[in-house]
Amino acid sequence: MRPGIVAFAAIAITGASPVRANNAFPDEFSIHFPATSPHTIFMGANFGLLVSQDDGLTWRYACEPWVVAGSNAALAFANVSLYDVTAGGVLIAAVYQISTVTRSADVACTWPDSSGSIVGQQVSDFFPDPNDASLVLAVVQASKNGLPNGNYIVASHDGGSTFDAPHLYDTPNPTDLLTGIEIARSKRGVFYATLESTSGGQAQFLASTDFGSTWTATPLPIDTATEPRIMAVDPEDEKKVYLRVISGALSDGIMFTADGGLTFTKILSIDGLFSSFLRAGDGAIYGGTRAGKLYVRKAGATNPTDFTARDAPHLRCLGQRRGTPRIYACADMVVDGYSLASSDDKGVTFQPVMSFKDLLGPLTCAPVQTNCQAHWQRIQGVLGIGSGADAGGGGQTPSSGGSHCGSVGAGESALLLLLAFSLRRTGARAARTPTNRGSPQRLQHPLLRHDAASLDILSHHLAASDPGPGERWP
Repeated sequence: MRPGIVAFAAIAITGASPVRANNAFPDEFSIHFPATSPHTIFMGANFGLLVSQDDGLTWRYACEPWVVAGSNAALAFANVSLYDVTAGGVLIAAVYQISTVTRSADVACTWPDSSGSIVGQQVSDFFPDPNDASLVLAVVQASKNGLPNGNYIVASHDGGSTFDAPHLYDTPNPTDLLTGIEIARSKRGVFYATLESTSGGQAQFLASTDFGSTWTATPLPIDTATEPRIMAVDPEDEKKVYLRVISGALSDGIMFTADGGLTFTKILSIDGLFSSFLRAGDGAIYGGTRAGKLYVRKAGATNPTDFTARDAPHLRCLGQRRGTPRIYACADMVVDGYSLASSDDKGVTFQPVMSFKDLLGPLTCAPVQTNCQAHWQRIQGVLGIGSGADAGGGGQTPSSGGSHCGSVGAGESALLLLLAFSLRRTGARAARTPTNRGSPQRLQHPLLRHDAASLDILSHHLAASDPGPGERWP
């Protein structure tokens, strides 16, 4: 266990574990395809980092206590707020709650802390350069005497191992929030960020074409109650950027610029909230919701607003390995019956790839095997994973045919418990600040702010089985 963490080892603090999507979709799930390992898939979950090294056929994991603090505890006392992977295949995890960033250069086996200027600072977002394995940008939320003191951007030039002291950008006002940071793939040195004013000022789109030396701020054509976040920079054209614009808790939309932020166009509005986004390799656009809807604009569409709504899994993430046509989707295990699915027909249908019940156990490397045993025993009980799964020494054999997702298998009461305590964590997120502002946006996803009613209903029925404050359920 890392120094300074011992006093918290036995404490399980209820909190968020949202991950991924360049700050556009903070949630509990994300998917990553390291460019250096063509058969490896990483999946961020609310209990650890899942790893498949055979294209999704079998899965093991590094438990969250080990990832965030080098702990062998059965419960995580702090939660990963964001996973991502560098162009060199190095995993990075931000842990906002304890002002820590960890990284793994050995396929999730060990997780040393990042060092430099971010030590002891709250990193609300980071983004690895998709071309340069050494460059990582991070957004830091500063504070002074317990009050917000602005946001700033710093860089790492060694793959996230250490972060430099100089600030590439500082917000003009102490209450301003940087809600996203991204780096273009098609042209080196092009950075983008979004800024939200919490004091009634205009939201801004920030652009730099010289590696962050200078920035151009453009007011966004949205009202002051709308929150902007970066969805993606087009991988083939650095001037094309997709923004998510969130209006309250019940309305969402996509804005688009084709000229690096000089002008913006609203290309899609929905009743409800997006949970995922993908600009596919063929140019098609996909936007998913946790309500089971997928909005698709086909490749080559001449009308930028020509989206079609389809039924889909209850989407938590969307992803695609670069250079391949298959689309992956994180799903809702309780509702959909699986945790990860794939589509080979451009999102028309999805086939199950994996359920958390299919986990074979902790990763086979010695540090994870040693330190994730207590956590694995708890996870087996929560998910109803039987003795067929192992703790790293071989384990069950997946069924033939590639897809080996059965039902959750933990029984109806276990499924209800799983849902109830998932919602309970959600309620904890929304309660961090009265206005859901001023905390990292990954920890304050509007999609999750109105689950409290469902939480209360389920909690009353399941009170007798409540594991107590702080217990976390995957």
